[in-house]
Amino acid sequence: MASSRIRAAFIGAGKQANWRHYPSVATQPDVELAALCDLIPEKAEETAARWEVPKVYSDYKQMLDEVDPEVVYVIMPPQDVFEPAHYVLSQGRNLFIEKAPTVTLNAIKLLAHYAEVNDCTTMVGYQRRHLPSVAALKARVEERGPIHAVTVANLKSAGDVTRHAGGVNVLDIFTSDGMHSVDHIRWLGGGEITRLTSSVRTVHQPGPVANSIMAQIEFGNGVVGQLHYSVISGGAKIVPGATAPGFFRTELFGKNVTATIDADRQSTYVEDSGELEVYDSKVFSQELGSNPEHYLGFWHMHRYFIDCLQAGEQPNAHFGDAVRTWELIQRIYDAAPDW
Repeated sequence: MASSRIRAAFIGAGKQANWRHYPSVATQPDVELAALCDLIPEKAEETAARWEVPKVYSDYKQMLDEVDPEVVYVIMPPQDVFEPAHYVLSQGRNLFIEKAPTVTLNAIKLLAHYAEVNDCTTMVGYQRRHLPSVAALKARVEERGPIHAVTVANLKSAGDVTRHAGGVNVLDIFTSDGMHSVDHIRWLGGGEITRLTSSVRTVHQPGPVANSIMAQIEFGNGVVGQLHYSVISGGAKIVPGATAPGFFRTELFGKNVTATIDADRQSTYVEDSGELEVYDSKVFSQELGSNPEHYLGFWHMHRYFIDCLQAGEQPNAHFGDAVRTWELIQRIYDAAPDW
């Protein structure tokens, strides 16, 4: 049973951690951000000062021994996650990691196994499950009955995609970057996958890395999903420092009702033959604020994780569930003719 105030520690003080995760965790009223660790002293000290973290380490094992946190956040590039994640789980501590969760399907399967045998609560950072705009409009659609179809389109622009494989050339771009869109459609579909067809292509440039993927996914509950992931479309470039994520659009179809959501921009809602309602997507998180961690779901994701820790429940995006998202990526590749 977790205490009323959960003691937390971070491994990693990089840009992504400071950009979305520290502000989300540090503002949770029932979390004590007790320590952080990073191999670069300047980054560690700057982050600790910014978020008022009292203890700074360069050795995460020493930090864990001395601080004894109940939950650890490992926010690092995927190629660096496995070793500290395994160590945290071996001590029976609860763990949050970012996507992509390591660099191979087998590695996340192993982490899921270690989490189970050590009775750890775990979560992967699929924050698009927690978008306030999606939550609000999905609820409105479902007031009329079950959703029968969903589409997810993640559209960006990139040059040589072989240079952008998860920061190092160990993950293809669809797995490293497109995992959010795959997880999102799987979560929205809400059932076991019964049928899948796909197109996986390399367009406009030579090479072995796919840059345009489409899939139709049929779920056992009757929902049909269509996925489009492309890095040869308009939108932000996949480069360090990009300020916008291209276009990430979700469409939800119910009984004579349609909702479209772009959490970075606008959302719409229309039912029957009525007028189209248009919203700035940020309004759905305005009770918290208008910072990106609010309207992009990071704050809500971490709130959900803390609630699960307090209740002794496993989050829906636990490591075992993350295995299923990765397996869906593999199924999309395998279903494509001649790929």
